Amino acid sequence: MIFTDTLMYTHCMEAHIVTTRTKKFVAPTLRQALDAMRRELGDDALLLATQSGVDPDGMAYAAVVGMATGQAAPQPNVITDAAGAPSFRHRPVRMDRPEPIPLRYYLESNTALTSDSAIERLHAEVHQLSAKLTEITHAVAYRYSAVLPDPYRSAYHLLRDAGFSEQHAGYLVSQIASGTPAPNLDECFHRLRRTFSELLRFDRIIAEQLPPLIAFAGPSGSGKTTTLMKVALLLRRAFPDRMVRIVSADTERIAATEQLRTFASIVKFDFDVATDLLNYPGAKNRPGITLLDLPPSSGRSAVKINIAIDTVASNHGILLNIIPATADRELVQQLLQKHAHRTNARFALTKLDEMPQCGHILPLFWEAQVPLSLVTTGTKLPDDISEPSVDQLMQYLFPTHRNSVATITE
Repeated sequence: MIFTDTLMYTHCMEAHIVTTRTKKFVAPTLRQALDAMRRELGDDALLLATQSGVDPDGMAYAAVVGMATGQAAPQPNVITDAAGAPSFRHRPVRMDRPEPIPLRYYLESNTALTSDSAIERLHAEVHQLSAKLTEITHAVAYRYSAVLPDPYRSAYHLLRDAGFSEQHAGYLVSQIASGTPAPNLDECFHRLRRTFSELLRFDRIIAEQLPPLIAFAGPSGSGKTTTLMKVALLLRRAFPDRMVRIVSADTERIAATEQLRTFASIVKFDFDVATDLLNYPGAKNRPGITLLDLPPSSGRSAVKINIAIDTVASNHGILLNIIPATADRELVQQLLQKHAHRTNARFALTKLDEMPQCGHILPLFWEAQVPLSLVTTGTKLPDDISEPSVDQLMQYLFPTHRNSVATITE
């Protein structure tokens, strides 16, 4: 019985014995050599050896030795099924997208063409492609300008360069073009100023009726604390007899409180830290005006900020939201939508010195119907802050045409 089983086992093994053959494949890269081996010997070919080096002509090469078995090796399905392992279908090698041959191989193997001339030709083609890409980009950015006559075409280009989207630039041009035809670009600027005056709202904060409390809110890096210090100095300059108090509720950021404490000690302002806004008395029955520095919005400070906003509203104060001009459109839209419904919400546009072409942000203000109260244009205290105007914004939007814009106010 044992002898019979041995014969049967030997017979089964011999049934799987097939003739084999080996062959060597040479190509510029190992991947190409393997692709050539699989194409000729089949996907089930066995890799016996690999070799790489440089031929006598200085060309890099790779070689593989493969063996064709004639049929696929039997798969141990019994073992994999018993172990509960999933079975996978064989993934064929795609031959329609072989690995690209390096440029150096073509340059050195082409005897009719020198390397220098080939590289020069390649550079010329790259420059042509770059010029074509620039042309396509320009056509996409100004695709509506082809149907516009001058000076509306020039106005459209300036609006797009100032950051206005395709939709908003087209809308502004339609407002400029309404009525009698504009004879020149200066007339377009006059009409654009009138359109901005109708769309944008401005609300002064530094006025005779000062609020008892102004809370400064904004994301990290928006210039919130610097804007607070600028407003404090503006209030002292405009109302020297009023008491100004600085309160810091931003106790999470490193050195945020110490920065305001140092500033208050230098300029002789009262300073306080509000660690618990829930029990903070606010500005009720206090003389002067309180400037409250809120922490940036985050998961941990969300509750604290909401309490502070309620405190500001109950004290008849103003919530001044700081929006940097460097922020993307989505972030600004979220901030405006979050606070646009508050009657005491005001907005300051900061960092205009870093992003003067703020056309991507301004339309969000007139769409949300929220007022713009302050703009900052640098870090100098308090010179680089002012209450905005249409003329000032146009100076920043169109810096290359300041002379044309300046004639509007004359």
